[in-house]
Amino acid sequence: MTRFIRSPQGWAAPGRPVELAPEAVDSSGGCTRRRWLALAGPWLAGSALPVMAQPAPNAAAEVTVFESPAPARQMLRIDSATDTALFAPVIRAFQRRHPDVAVRYADRQSLDIHARALAYAQAGPASSRLDPANPDLLISSSLDLQTQLANDGLALPHRSEQALSLPAGAHWRHEVFSLGAEPVVMVYHPRLLPPDQAPRTRGQLLELLRQSGGPLQGRVGTYDVTLSGLGYMLATQDARFDSTASLLLASLGAAGVVLGDHIVPLLERLERQQLALLYNVPASYAQARIAAGSPIRVVYPQDYTLLTTRAALVPGTAAQPALAKLFLDELLSPEGQALLSRETRLLPIRQALAAGQDSRVLRALADGPGGVDVAPSAWRPLMPGLGLLVYLDPLKRERFLLAWRTAMAARLPARLSP
Repeated sequence: MTRFIRSPQGWAAPGRPVELAPEAVDSSGGCTRRRWLALAGPWLAGSALPVMAQPAPNAAAEVTVFESPAPARQMLRIDSATDTALFAPVIRAFQRRHPDVAVRYADRQSLDIHARALAYAQAGPASSRLDPANPDLLISSSLDLQTQLANDGLALPHRSEQALSLPAGAHWRHEVFSLGAEPVVMVYHPRLLPPDQAPRTRGQLLELLRQSGGPLQGRVGTYDVTLSGLGYMLATQDARFDSTASLLLASLGAAGVVLGDHIVPLLERLERQQLALLYNVPASYAQARIAAGSPIRVVYPQDYTLLTTRAALVPGTAAQPALAKLFLDELLSPEGQALLSRETRLLPIRQALAAGQDSRVLRALADGPGGVDVAPSAWRPLMPGLGLLVYLDPLKRERFLLAWRTAMAARLPARLSP
């Protein structure tokens, strides 16, 4: 689906509506299912599901074209795993400073973003740049997949003043850039799980899951790691940091866990009291609902709390790499970071990285019910780098998904539809 958004009143004289070639609004977006399966099939070979059951690229993409305030001279194309409504103010702020730029924003799943990048890379820059759906900038919550693209030589370096001012942990080789960070939390509904019973650690969660007839039986949810790139990364990092992660997986499966490929439908079921608790939730999604009046509560696990980041890169096939880097600089600037934090509830990356030294920094940034009672030593920042690629190794991935499928076997029919 493609939407066109006109310039707000009060800007420069609005330009003509942006006209896209049919390929730009076609759901294939230049990456057919056949091409995607050929490219992504080997990577997905270890999946618990048959390859044909994997999500095809663009299957649920929402494309929005933000018309330029002035007559358009350039078109910036962004593939992003951030909801359009949250990112729209950031795009409009960029257009106020660059009124001749139209922006094509495609809201996609992180696996879709990755698969499309592989497809365009195989097609080559010359061919890809002729495709009006070819992205100039990739923004994804799957930090490991973004790092893999850069490690495979598919990202362009960027060394502007803004990029060079970032701390070392906020970028990798000046190719993958962390735009903002967020803790990964547990979220519960206090009417189904009283606050004094809510787990504060994974050990306490494990005890609740094992209670026969307990409050979490059939009422706990988390990501389906075969359908969510972010879900897969978070689950593998649990395996990396927690020696009891396999026991937690087994207990989730035995408790009748509900699985989803995106956190929003799960949060909706939590608010409707169809679920009592969600595990491995990006905090920004829950905090936005709490700010809007939702009764749900957030728990920052005290044994360890993952701190993940939303990452951006400029692919080597970008038709407008200079324009993409200009937009990236806007996002990395102090003004851009403040706007991004306000609209998406991501934590500004420079401040978030300081949380590992002083958790008071994160307390000041991550407001909302539930509190942030986590020692500095308990934070586990996930930053771009080779360490994230361990579980993307085909053999390692196959083994992890086999263990995950074994744990979830009894609950696969309960997978939550988007």
